[in-house]
Amino acid sequence: MNNIQHKTIVNIISVESPLPAYLFIKERYVKGDRLLFLAAPSAKENLEFLTQFLSMPAEIMEKIVFSKEEEFSYERICRRLREELKKEEHYYVNLAGGTRYMALAIQEAFSSLHADFYYINLRDNTIVKTIYNDSIDDDDDFVIPICHRMRIGEYLSLHRMQNDAEAQCDYKPVRSAEYARTLFSYFASGRMDGRDYDVLEALRLHYRNRNSDLDMRIADIESGRVGCEPAVPGLVRLLRYIHFVPKVDEYLSKQEIGYLTGGWFEEFCYFKVKELLPVDEIGVGVHVTRGDTTHDNELDVVFIRDNQLRVIECKSGISTQKLFNEIVYKAAALKEVLLGMMCQSYIFSLKKDNDTSNLRKIAASMGITFCGHDVLTDDSKMARRLTID
Repeated sequence: MNNIQHKTIVNIISVESPLPAYLFIKERYVKGDRLLFLAAPSAKENLEFLTQFLSMPAEIMEKIVFSKEEEFSYERICRRLREELKKEEHYYVNLAGGTRYMALAIQEAFSSLHADFYYINLRDNTIVKTIYNDSIDDDDDFVIPICHRMRIGEYLSLHRMQNDAEAQCDYKPVRSAEYARTLFSYFASGRMDGRDYDVLEALRLHYRNRNSDLDMRIADIESGRVGCEPAVPGLVRLLRYIHFVPKVDEYLSKQEIGYLTGGWFEEFCYFKVKELLPVDEIGVGVHVTRGDTTHDNELDVVFIRDNQLRVIECKSGISTQKLFNEIVYKAAALKEVLLGMMCQSYIFSLKKDNDTSNLRKIAASMGITFCGHDVLTDDSKMARRLTID
């Protein structure tokens, strides 16, 4: 005989983030349960998207959208729910989501029914189960770890972003972690001079984004015999100096030029994150778009750990304060508009922070964590910075 007692899982839909409702359903739903969604008028679109995203049968889902008159009326919310709720039903109520005012009214409405109350704590990736009664001395609050681990593509799709995370999380590095560390040491220790930077800048400007995918002869690049592109004197010398050995002798591929002109730093950051943190998934160069916009945003390094997304903008060199400000504004806009407030964004750069530039303070004012030369050259500092919210 089947003694499973089915329940109704209740979520307050938020405009800010779909994560609390989504994770609560992932953790508590079993076949035979029903879902009840509560929303203010401003969250109706979010409610519709989430119910479609869940891909569950429509007949197990019920939606209550409060009117504008009800939204900020404690008594009207309670009366509306009294009409809709069933005394014989067992409710699992997630109080995370919506406004605090609405959550208080919803808690009151369910308190006279057979209801268990929960709260999704996204920062600690836990569910808090609480009994609301007159006693505060019996320690009957329970903290339950969330077992579900989201993938990057799952997180991005839940936030309504088209993405290629599945492909980019199967990333195949251009060079080894050992070589990325070697190249990092050249840049970080000041062993690259002005001539070296001139070569790399010429490669970046004139050869990195060529339409052709054909390999280019190194001698032709150095002497300016590739189409109408200018010569890059000193290229052979630089490759020998940094011990860069092309896969095809005497030729550079488009991928290798991308690596030399900044891709190496993304791979260094990629390897460092994997070395320092137990991540659930990590990718390089993930592309995201949202809605009908054709603007394509590329996430240099993105990883997810305990259902929290982290995005790293990798800039090996930042030449001016203006350029730094532009990078910060871009990262902040991407976080706010696309990735959700629970996403943590970073800028990794070899630029040295000092009392005059205040790079870290500028980034922090926009909700971005800046990691400069002092952090990237110290594993313990980097690990702390990546784990602090």
